[in-house]
Amino acid sequence: SVLKRAALLSIFFLAGCAAALGPVGQHGPKPDGQYDNHAYLVDSSRMDLGRVMASFVTLQTKTTFETSEGEVVELQKEGSGVILGGRFVLTVEHVVAQHDLTVITPVGVVKVPVKKVSEETSFRWKGKSYPLRPVYKNREEDIALLEIPSGVHPPSFPYPLGDSNDLRVGNFVYVVGNPLSLGVNVREGIVSALQAPQQASAVGVKPMHAFMVSNGLSPGDSGSPIIAIRDGRFELVGISQGTVSANTRLGWGIRINLIRNLIRTARAVPPDRWTILKKVELTSSEKRNETYGTGFFSHAGRYADRLIGDLITLRPILGPLDIAPKQEGTP
Repeated sequence: SVLKRAALLSIFFLAGCAAALGPVGQHGPKPDGQYDNHAYLVDSSRMDLGRVMASFVTLQTKTTFETSEGEVVELQKEGSGVILGGRFVLTVEHVVAQHDLTVITPVGVVKVPVKKVSEETSFRWKGKSYPLRPVYKNREEDIALLEIPSGVHPPSFPYPLGDSNDLRVGNFVYVVGNPLSLGVNVREGIVSALQAPQQASAVGVKPMHAFMVSNGLSPGDSGSPIIAIRDGRFELVGISQGTVSANTRLGWGIRINLIRNLIRTARAVPPDRWTILKKVELTSSEKRNETYGTGFFSHAGRYADRLIGDLITLRPILGPLDIAPKQEGTP
């Protein structure tokens, strides 16, 4: 009958479609040894971003300057870092170093001649602050490695260092940072270019040592880990460095390959088993005088300190480095 023939034709048609489609996942992404352009192969039972977030730390740096008049001025800044091997914190140099003292005046920004007296960086873990000892600081490369004191064991980055030479445009990446000092935050994106823009060299960035990401870096992200996925497994491929001002999708990170030898060398050096020095707490008046001194530059120091605290959410140069967007018609 006509109905029986129609039913048989339907069965043959569906069977043919099923054969053409093949087993589920046959045409999906497969491991190929390269970095992935997706997160489809990630097994959430083995790859846990929560563990990455636990290895992220916020750093506080205090720098003390002395002016030619003998005034003592202290400036503070915050940034991000990632703990490696249970012993080191990796970050960018501009997060843990301050080289100049500037004061904003009605006629613009004025650089004050000063001598750096001291610089200390610490991080907070479980409600306590711990000092970090600089192992390596390179202003030109914008890389810093600091050592955690003996007896302190915060969680380390739980996955291997990657190979940033293998990155390709379109590779899927995560950034774990502290944008605008609002707390630890994970953002997804892609590798959008294999080097930073040439304009970034104006602020000391070496474009060939960086790669662009579309995650939208913000002040507070500098030094935070950038993670790529190779066949479904997380790898650390860089650390956030800078962003183009007024554009939320043009940021870049330093390639991990520039840092791998440094980390390998540092790990080979036996720890010195240094201990945490206990500081005598000062009264509020003593602390104020020791920190800022007296006179004009003491007030300027207090003003600059507050200003930096405000600008860290406004000017990317205090978080990631900042370059102005290129205007049409400019060279």
